[in-house]
Amino acid sequence: EVANNLARLSMQALARLGGYLDGDQKTPDNPAVRRSIAAMLTTYLSRQLSKGDPGQVLKILNSNTENPYLIWDNGTRMELTEFLQTQQSEKIRTGECDPSYGADFCFTIHEKELVVGEIYVRVYNEQPTFPLEDAKGFTRKLIDYLGSSAEYLHSLLALSQGTMDTTKESNKLRLQMVEMALEALRNVIRNNPGTEVVCLGHFRLLFALLRLHGAGKLQQLALEVVNSVTTNQDCVNDIADAFVLPYLLLVIQSLPPSRSTVLESLHALLSSTKIVKEALARGALIYLLDLFCNSTHPNIREQTAELFSKMIADKLVGPKIRIILSKFLPGIFMDAMRDSPEAAVHMFEGTHENPELIWNDDAREKVSSVVKKMKDAHYIAQKDNIEASWKLPEDFAVVYTDVEGELTVGGVFLRLFISQPGWVLRKPKEFQVALTERWIELTSKNNPDGEVLETVTTAVVSLFTAQPQLADNAPGLGHIPQVFKPMSSRNTAIPKSALLVVHVLANNDLCVTSMSQTECIRPMMVAMRARPDMVGIACETFFRMFEKDQTDLVKQAIEAELVQYLLKLLDGGLEQVENPAGTKAQIVKSLKAMTRSLEYGEQVQSVLDKSTVWTSYRDQKHDLFISQTTTAGYLTGGPSVAGYLTAGTSAAMPDKPPPMVRDEDMQGE
Repeated sequence: EVANNLARLSMQALARLGGYLDGDQKTPDNPAVRRSIAAMLTTYLSRQLSKGDPGQVLKILNSNTENPYLIWDNGTRMELTEFLQTQQSEKIRTGECDPSYGADFCFTIHEKELVVGEIYVRVYNEQPTFPLEDAKGFTRKLIDYLGSSAEYLHSLLALSQGTMDTTKESNKLRLQMVEMALEALRNVIRNNPGTEVVCLGHFRLLFALLRLHGAGKLQQLALEVVNSVTTNQDCVNDIADAFVLPYLLLVIQSLPPSRSTVLESLHALLSSTKIVKEALARGALIYLLDLFCNSTHPNIREQTAELFSKMIADKLVGPKIRIILSKFLPGIFMDAMRDSPEAAVHMFEGTHENPELIWNDDAREKVSSVVKKMKDAHYIAQKDNIEASWKLPEDFAVVYTDVEGELTVGGVFLRLFISQPGWVLRKPKEFQVALTERWIELTSKNNPDGEVLETVTTAVVSLFTAQPQLADNAPGLGHIPQVFKPMSSRNTAIPKSALLVVHVLANNDLCVTSMSQTECIRPMMVAMRARPDMVGIACETFFRMFEKDQTDLVKQAIEAELVQYLLKLLDGGLEQVENPAGTKAQIVKSLKAMTRSLEYGEQVQSVLDKSTVWTSYRDQKHDLFISQTTTAGYLTGGPSVAGYLTAGTSAAMPDKPPPMVRDEDMQGE
């Protein structure tokens, strides 16, 4: 009890000698004594003296402890005891003692420890969740330590011609210390939210450590620090202002095992338009394309697809990025990346031939090869000059052999679309607009390419036949008047094309309503005279139009003398029509439909009553003459399911039951 009491009094005496206490026990600060006590009792324990609880300090001194603030065990106790006994005996024997009064004393076990901000970094890395007294202060000290070490490391890198020499013992020890400091910085940021803001203003230092090629572990830890701070938007903005992205891009190539971490970091950073812009200028696209095309890890490729999707979504830079990517990959890949990165990877690895994608082994290998060569060239340039920029040549395009000569509109291959018109398009309305505008462009020319015009016309007809709901969009897009304008063209291929398009649009109520509000009957009559072989199509179109009870159409017909013209055709002039009887049936049905008009029906009827031709047809049943076959090779089957098309033929059902089998027939067998 006496010894314990003496020990407590000794602790109190030390506290007063150093000026640690307040209140009634307060004494002046004594820096010399404080240095001595901090050296012999450790900095952490010397600070505990200020709490005025000597018992707690004595308890720690008599136990074994290892935490980020204190390493204390039997060895340290014995070493301190021996030092004090030696100093005591020397003082008694010679009257002299340590001139620093113990301020220069250092425990052997502590000599090899890295201490930053009074914290043993090795121990902290082993106990990263240990509660720190001042996490932000520790973070600042770590950054200061890294700053003081970075200059040495970069000079070492310069002397070793671009690749760090980690074999020398002196280099090895210094690297280990920096690695420990980086690991501690990562741990303190991860386990103490809010500490990441201390890194503001220091990102050039942290990112520059990524350039220490040859020191793989150091690069990995620096990357993990960067990854940890990207969760904070202020840090992301500061990184954007520092223009340090190239350091991160180089790691994609120089540190393959860390690619997933790089991509995670980029995903967070690319929330900043400024960084997306820098990524485009510094060649991020070519590095990421190489990963998407050539990486052997599916997860890496999916992460890359997600990144592309995020970059394309940027309102300012995204459209330009999409244009550049479309020089390497068909547009459907970018949409797949947005909808499902995993599907985009599977699509890249597969073989496809459908209206929206022609993709095979040759195309894939060609793209992969071109991308790898461009990435390798840019990596070499950027490694030598961190400011190196990347730009795609203006005339650059990867030409896929199997796509050459294919007519493409709105990202759809028309040849394949015509054969599979029910294909479920990704962007049906956009395709409709692009296709119709291409048709309008062609028909507005005097001499368009005949083969192209026929293909585009067939595609238009196929689209509205297989997917009739799309025709609802045509009036609102202003396309209906454009369909009738080219009917007076002197190039006879153009009126034929126009009649075919009107024929399919006339199935739609909204389109017919729009037709009634534009000049349509006269242009059609002009086209019929120019192309007598298309009269059958035109007459069927008239019936479709008039049966929808649009009064204005009947008015146009009367003004254009369509009734007289149709009666004349009934009398003769159908020699070039493929099915004269069917055409006559359509004419009769059209005329009868016009007579049902409440406003103009009587006028039509009066014209018919005066006709001698009409008396021969008015009471006949003409449905049997109308063919159900497709028209002029332009109409195709209806849509299939989910974009996978079949040949859509239907077998005729028998119109009578099968013959009965008699018993004697069975016995005969």
